[in-house]
Amino acid sequence: MEIKNNYKFFSFVLIFLSLLSFFLGFYLDENSAGGGSYLGDWSFLWPNLKLFINNDLYTAITHENFLSNRSPLLYMMHASLNPFVENVIAYRRSVFIISLSVPVLFYFCLKQKFNNKDNLLLILIASTIFLSPYFRTSSYWGLEENYGIISLLLTFLFLNFFLKNKNEYGYKIYFQLFLLIFFSSLCIYFDQKLLIIPIICFLSIITSKKIIKLKLFSICFYFILSLPYIYLIILWDGIFPNTLTSARNLGDKLYLDHIGYTSTIIAFYFVPFLLFKGKDLFTEIKNFFLKKNNYYLILLFCIYILYLLVLSNFLGQNALNIDASTGKGFIHKSSLILFKNNFIIREIFIYFSFLISWVIVLIFIGKSFKNGLILLYFFLASVLTLPLMQEYFDPLIFIMIFTFFSSKLFITYKNVIILFFYFSIFLVGSNIYYYNLLN
Repeated sequence: MEIKNNYKFFSFVLIFLSLLSFFLGFYLDENSAGGGSYLGDWSFLWPNLKLFINNDLYTAITHENFLSNRSPLLYMMHASLNPFVENVIAYRRSVFIISLSVPVLFYFCLKQKFNNKDNLLLILIASTIFLSPYFRTSSYWGLEENYGIISLLLTFLFLNFFLKNKNEYGYKIYFQLFLLIFFSSLCIYFDQKLLIIPIICFLSIITSKKIIKLKLFSICFYFILSLPYIYLIILWDGIFPNTLTSARNLGDKLYLDHIGYTSTIIAFYFVPFLLFKGKDLFTEIKNFFLKKNNYYLILLFCIYILYLLVLSNFLGQNALNIDASTGKGFIHKSSLILFKNNFIIREIFIYFSFLISWVIVLIFIGKSFKNGLILLYFFLASVLTLPLMQEYFDPLIFIMIFTFFSSKLFITYKNVIILFFYFSIFLVGSNIYYYNLLN
């Protein structure tokens, strides 16, 4: 009992410190993800917003200076509904306040899925979001990423409301279904990579035991809500504005090395959750290697690495001539720091990390077909994505582990505190890296 009370007291302290650090980061203009500051992503976000404030909708959407890899919905909302868009500081504060809804919504999602756990424990998990460098930077600098996360969390809530509702004929279930369809569709409008969310929802609806009328209702409204984006694709002749599509050479090339880098990024978020599997880590690893099918998956990945060794140009310039330090996740950046002037050792380190990360991914997903399909989506998307940034996965993977992933999690105060410190170290390391404190 005393140990549990100590854990609870320590949890209170950690929650307070995470919230304090979040507000302090905003006060200090923190840029822990590298894309913040007035010289970062802000340099195109603010001009984009001004386009929608000063022009009609069609002109803004088709303007040659509109540079965004997302739909214009966010800018339309701010231009129409946000009274603080005329002032830079006021606008940043408004986005900061909106972003505070993320850990609150995350808590309600956790409460819905793990209703037998202590509220304090769930609050501690939710507060871990405050440690995400990418969530923080987006919150501080008025960036675009957090709106997709908000839509995702609302989607999860309404998906569970809908599936648990046993009354299939009342207005309430139709209203819940509409909100589910609406918020899951918003995920794409705020962030295209969240296409997986409405796919999960649609399949959950269609494969459920609900009456056929509800399924037809969902098909109809998903189609209706897709029409504006279809119009944008026709207007832009692609999923991005023409200028950005051309600049990124979208669809011109497959970046197969991104499969390996994606595995390192995803594995980074899976590592602490190996403690949540309910068995000690050694036993979990032992059981993994006792299953013959896992060796086939490892062999397949070894063939992939061999392909990269033989046919891929490890130091080759990409299509955008992007600096070597840009993107590809923490393993890539670590290799540049540790072995910058030793190409052979760096290549060995990278490919070995690919293999270890792949094993970690396989251990975590286990036999879950659903988890495998979700991760397959991210791997396939990464092949088409340039540049590949860790911010595309953070805090998305962390949140999805607790929501849409089907893995059984053994949640204790000890495990969650370890998780908290794991991401605390990541935050500190990110700040050290982007503020060049190692030089």
